[in-house]
Amino acid sequence: MSFCKVCSSLLLCHTEDCACSACGAVVEKRAPIAESTDTRNNKMPSAFQQAKNLAKSVYNHAANGAERVPEKVYKERIQTCEGCDQLSKGRCFECGCFVKAKAAWGSEMCPIGKWGQYKRSEGKCGGCGGK
Repeated sequence: MSFCKVCSSLLLCHTEDCACSACGAVVEKRAPIAESTDTRNNKMPSAFQQAKNLAKSVYNHAANGAERVPEKVYKERIQTCEGCDQLSKGRCFECGCFVKAKAAWGSEMCPIGKWGQYKRSEGKCGGCGGK
């Protein structure tokens, strides 16, 4: 799942580069995230629990003004998830989320505490995600 860097709209293209259908900007897709090599028999939450988790995430994202995290924070979150044994085929076994989407939303946090909600800083960087 990729998002336009200009207007933050969801991109629905499948090539290396594509144009945003909302604003027309030509954008570069993010690389796919690596998969865990752990062979444990992990199972996704039930369909009902996944739907409940999704509804809560969408509500929180909307209540947070649909704020996305800066690119640096997004990459750090994805890197953390890539090293987690709960990741399989781009999804988290703990909550059932699509990691690329959840990691981009400022209102969201890792269900096992590996990364938290994003709070925009008002420091010198203007909220870039730097420390």
